[in-house]
Amino acid sequence: MVSWRRSRLLNWYSRNLHELSCVLLTKGDIVQYATIIYRHPNGWPQSLGNKFAEHDGVVPVGLHSSHLLGDGTAVMLYEFEGDPAAVSEILSESQITTDYRVTQHRECTVAYIHYKPTTTVEELIDIPMRNGLIVDKPMLFHEDGGLEVTFIGLRADIKRALDETPSILSTTVERVGEYEPSVQKLFTKLSGRQREILRTAHELGYYQQPRETTYQEIASELDCTAANVGDVLRRIENMVIDEIVRTALDTDHEAPPMRSVW
Repeated sequence: MVSWRRSRLLNWYSRNLHELSCVLLTKGDIVQYATIIYRHPNGWPQSLGNKFAEHDGVVPVGLHSSHLLGDGTAVMLYEFEGDPAAVSEILSESQITTDYRVTQHRECTVAYIHYKPTTTVEELIDIPMRNGLIVDKPMLFHEDGGLEVTFIGLRADIKRALDETPSILSTTVERVGEYEPSVQKLFTKLSGRQREILRTAHELGYYQQPRETTYQEIASELDCTAANVGDVLRRIENMVIDEIVRTALDTDHEAPPMRSVW
């Protein structure tokens, strides 16, 4: 039964990928969430971020958690692409790191970091708690050091959170609308680079039937290789279909087989 359902889902996915990509890229027009990009004039709001960004073997991806502690320090769960040994080396040499643990998890490197935050970082971490907002994880890093954060809550609370942005930071409101867990969760799992490639592929007609573009044409728009485009799109497609299958199987008991929407 599971393999039969998965086969039908895969067939549906291949026929309807264009419509699915449209859903992933829709911003929505109802309240309750806002995606904001914070930028620091020095690139990164903390010296540690600059060290990671400067290393050729490490690519900062995002923050899965960040909390202030009662003693004035903070902890965060940081995701990278790259060499775990390089991450450990940077953390061991950092003057703001008090403790850390680095692990390899499938295709990514994850680091638990106990550190001394700057005043700006401390204020930024405290914003959602002060305003009763939930942060949708992960928070994503941009190549220029920008931090992309999605707040969920009441419109007035989100506006107040924006007003309380530390003065040294600039902000860009990237998206606003109603928070839809299934749609938002998929899209927020993508890094900034993955989103850029997906958007470009979508705009050039890669998911039309028949396809209107190629990996090479997409790569020409993005200043990267066709192999890189293909690898990124396949990862995104695998993530999407895994999420669809997992969700469908989790709710399988709620609907009889003959009523399947597939």
